Amino acid sequence: MDLLKLAAEPAILIITGCFIWFTLTVFINYTKVNINLKRVSNYLHSLDKKEISYRFNQINDFMSANAYTSTIWEDFKKALIFPEKLYLASQGTKNQNETQSDIYLTIDSSYFFNEETLVTSKINHKFIQTMPTLLTGLGPFFTFLKMAIAFTAVNFADDINIASSLTELIANIRIAALCSVFAVGFSLLFMFIEKIMYNNMCKKHYINIQREFIRLFDVVTSEKFLIDLVKESKLQSVTNEKLLKALPEYFTKSITTCFGETTVPYLENILYSLNKINESLDSGHGGDVVDKLF
Repeated sequence: MDLLKLAAEPAILIITGCFIWFTLTVFINYTKVNINLKRVSNYLHSLDKKEISYRFNQINDFMSANAYTSTIWEDFKKALIFPEKLYLASQGTKNQNETQSDIYLTIDSSYFFNEETLVTSKINHKFIQTMPTLLTGLGPFFTFLKMAIAFTAVNFADDINIASSLTELIANIRIAALCSVFAVGFSLLFMFIEKIMYNNMCKKHYINIQREFIRLFDVVTSEKFLIDLVKESKLQSVTNEKLLKALPEYFTKSITTCFGETTVPYLENILYSLNKINESLDSGHGGDVVDKLF
């Protein structure tokens, strides 16, 4: 009976209701994060590093379509280096001997995909962090409120009702003390439940996403990128030098081929036609007429 009366106290009902509401709010927010991050983590896990270049458009569509990663993904793409091999891959040309990723990352992926960008920015994190404090604060508030109401209800003017008033005062003081006990207890229980839900529903997924990005994209430092750039420039210089040296020879061959296949047959046809005309003029005594003209 005392437990029923205690549970029916408005102050304790309010504290219990706040605890239930806070817990449900956290559960709903973490469930949304869990669904979206789990989908991203499973998709990245299914990708093969060797095919990352050829499937980049598919990855781009998937990450852009997810509301939890669309904004971060646009910033992440700006830190990627796309070699010429990606263009060849888009044209359907594949290198069978290629064993490493063709796309490189200049900044660590955790700079983009971390706890702040994937979890805390998607929920009302500051409000969730203040929930234990609010529960704890409800304890002293209702304790002093209940004690103030209890003392105002005591009637010391009437000697007959003094005993009953003191009994009621002690009962109200006990309830006031229990308000603080319930508030602190619910606050500790809420923090325990919130940490368990956060680790199981949010933390493990964003850590898995970071690991998958590390697995899929090789990070290249600025120094290494400059060295590779210098190597590529030297290779291009050697190639251009060879082409310039071979250019006169190719030009000579082209001119010879052009004269041999086009100009010479054309001149032979002209000479053949002139000979035919000359023969026709000789047969018609046209040569005498021409000689007279000169």
